[in-house]
Amino acid sequence: MKNKRNIFAPLTGVDSKSTHVTSTKHSKNERWLFGVLPGDNDAPTVEDEKSAKRFYGLFFGVFILFALLFGRAFYLQVIKGQTSLLYAQENRFRQHVIRAPRGLFYDRNKVPLVKNIPNYEVTVIPTDLPPTATERMEIYSNMSKIIGIPAEEIKKITESKEDQTKISDNRKLLYTQPIVISKSVSRDVSLIFESKQSELRGFYVGINPIREYLDNGLLSHAFGYVGRISEEELEKRKNEYRMTDYIGKSGLEKTYESILRGKSGAERVEVDSKGKVIRTYGQEDPIIGDNIQLTIDFELQRKLTESLTKQMELAKVKKAAAVAVNPQNGEVLAFVSLPSYDNNLFAKGISESDYNKLAKDENSPLLNRVISGEYPSGSIIKPFFAAAALEEGTVNESTTVQSSGGIKIGDITFPDWKTGGHGTTNVIKAIAESVNTYFYAIGGGYNNIRGLGPDLMKKYLEKFGFNKAIGIDIGGESEGNIPDPEWKERVLNEPWYLGNTYNMAIGQGDLLVTPIQMANALQSIANGGTMYKLHFAKAVLDANGNTKSEYPTEVIKKDFISAKTIDIVRRGMRATVTSGSARSMANLPVEAAGKTGTAQFGPNNSKKHAWFTAFAPYDKPTIAIVVLVEGGGEGSSFAVPVANDTLRWYFTR
Repeated sequence: MKNKRNIFAPLTGVDSKSTHVTSTKHSKNERWLFGVLPGDNDAPTVEDEKSAKRFYGLFFGVFILFALLFGRAFYLQVIKGQTSLLYAQENRFRQHVIRAPRGLFYDRNKVPLVKNIPNYEVTVIPTDLPPTATERMEIYSNMSKIIGIPAEEIKKITESKEDQTKISDNRKLLYTQPIVISKSVSRDVSLIFESKQSELRGFYVGINPIREYLDNGLLSHAFGYVGRISEEELEKRKNEYRMTDYIGKSGLEKTYESILRGKSGAERVEVDSKGKVIRTYGQEDPIIGDNIQLTIDFELQRKLTESLTKQMELAKVKKAAAVAVNPQNGEVLAFVSLPSYDNNLFAKGISESDYNKLAKDENSPLLNRVISGEYPSGSIIKPFFAAAALEEGTVNESTTVQSSGGIKIGDITFPDWKTGGHGTTNVIKAIAESVNTYFYAIGGGYNNIRGLGPDLMKKYLEKFGFNKAIGIDIGGESEGNIPDPEWKERVLNEPWYLGNTYNMAIGQGDLLVTPIQMANALQSIANGGTMYKLHFAKAVLDANGNTKSEYPTEVIKKDFISAKTIDIVRRGMRATVTSGSARSMANLPVEAAGKTGTAQFGPNNSKKHAWFTAFAPYDKPTIAIVVLVEGGGEGSSFAVPVANDTLRWYFTR
């Protein structure tokens, strides 16, 4: 057959018509595919080897690429499939929160002291924003024109916190948690926003009720305030709260948070890719928080504040405190710390300038002086040292001390406040006229009286509740200080002297108390020897004002001082009003008992705090009151008039 190649001819190129052997060359790929082994005349070239390497590299590259793609698909669809599904569902289905109204505070007569008002806040859900930076910036700019916050600041808030909205746990995905852009905008701004919402994808205006306190600042230190939950608080309580929730931050609002807050409801909706609601699937109604009826008598609160303010003006001072309690059950009837502040500022989200103004005020309006102010007690501590001396047998009702103007130890004189002294003095007269010499003697010893000494003095003050927080239900208490030799050596690196004991016996030196500690101790004298836990909460009320439960009276201790001792001390305090340093109270419509105090402080003890404690009616007291006018001078001049005016009103209103 012409021109037909012999298929059985060697691959080396033997032609069927010729014995001439030619060298048939194959490409590299042919040799690789058919296994052709090159002869001497058919050796591979350098170019062939490079081509082979490129082919192998391409083959393995494609293989690795497909392996990576498969692995990623397996990870997303199998390992992370459930999470991705939840993310998708969370983006598609939303729960719009329906805020539960927070419970209210009422006074003991069911006068409302707070209310809830609507607050319009602007939030953003980052997953609803457009994907491109240009589109986002355009929306930020539009928002800026409406709410008055610079676009760059809106961008910073949104994108710096965006990852926080994607935290998840086993309970629930928080993928669509909103971020607060503006804590409060006006109703007019909210209406403008609603009219332009189609242009503001990802941003929302909702109502989140806030507190409005109706007490005009009279009870700010007791109420505390409600504020936006912090990131730290949310981390601890993320199963209960959302990023935009409010929470009690201090005072009664914090203590009774679980009762007041209620439980928010939710509306289940489906949204499109732009966050627009397509349909609603159901609603869970919120549960309103319960109300708290307080022990506070708001009219008494107003009157005590008014009387205290008047004496502050006369004394030309800016700081004072007063507290009134019922010694029969520990109820707090009035609670005054001046100057005060408007806690509505905190409820709405206080500005930095407003906060700095309060924080830097030299009169410290944020300080709760009733529970956190620590002061030398002056002579109002003397009834408790008298009780200690009577209990220990250091003195009895008949024991007398000669007061001739003071006691001189070496070159140092410890004076009476009355020039020439008070003459022969027993315990009743010592309390009534506040005779220093008598208390120097029972504290540190004098003539035939051996004295208690600092350790026993401290022991009995601690029995009456000093030197520690009493546990009142608003928190933030200071503990005060009762010095002793160990304390002085440890803190001041100095030894204890007899003069330290003498000073302590009249409420001077390093002895510090808080007004609430004094009220706590005073109730035990007033009622005959029982210490109740002081408290603000009286009952829990439902939405209709009906009592759901009452807070029980809690006895801390009783009969820790003998009835005989209490009776003697009470008679001494009664004599303070009838013949002693508080005779201006003798004409009250009921019999009262009390104790004045003037505590020195400042450089060289050049300034004086005015103190007064009282209870009435004497036979069965229903009110015990403690008054402090910081830097006011003599207790009889500026503290007694506060109690006198308040008690007169209280028993004649």
